[in-house]
Amino acid sequence: MSKRNQNKMDYYDGSEMLWSIADVQQQADDLDIYLGNEEARQILNATFKDNEYLMQIINEMITENIIKYNELH
Repeated sequence: MSKRNQNKMDYYDGSEMLWSIADVQQQADDLDIYLGNEEARQILNATFKDNEYLMQIINEMITENIIKYNELH
């Protein structure tokens, strides 16, 4: 195993965890609100930056899945 692989952390990389400026603009369009690229980028970044609530929800879901996994094995 190379040194690079030994130090590499494992991360989840799934397509459902990806959001883009286009996603923000689509949601704005659904609300009949126009957002330019820069506005959409700012909203997208603000949504994920230091979002304690989002981190809490993900941690709760991980805990639930650990419990389910443990019950099945």
